[in-house]
Amino acid sequence: MLKPDQSAIPNTMTYHLYDLTPTDCIRIQNDLNEDLPERLSHLATSAGTTPGISFEYETSYGVVCHLNSWVIDTTRNHYVVEIIYGFGVIRVLLYLNGEKHLLETEYQTCRLKPLAIEDNEKKNWVKSEAIEALDVLNSGMYHFDE
Repeated sequence: MLKPDQSAIPNTMTYHLYDLTPTDCIRIQNDLNEDLPERLSHLATSAGTTPGISFEYETSYGVVCHLNSWVIDTTRNHYVVEIIYGFGVIRVLLYLNGEKHLLETEYQTCRLKPLAIEDNEKKNWVKSEAIEALDVLNSGMYHFDE
């Protein structure tokens, strides 16, 4: 799989909003189980719904619900989806061509915590992808302060 490369990234982002389907949720479960660090392997989940809750799909990062929407970049292997994690905190998964970036809001706010990426060029790229995708997913509800 190709790694993000600034020179290969088109300037036009083409994120589109879609309703999640059960098949999409299973894809997300599988993507999140890929390359799970050994210390977190106990968090790997099996594909399918949460027992007794036909619309929730447990992942190692929280729950994906097929009653929600997600955004997909139609020209690249990128998508963004909200993950139900806990009361007062929302997680947003950015899946960018195989790389997973988990964004989290500060408690009971729509303010996203700063990205923990040391490489400034990559950090700026991930941030711009997040802003563009979240604008489509939530009409800009989430924001960075940095």
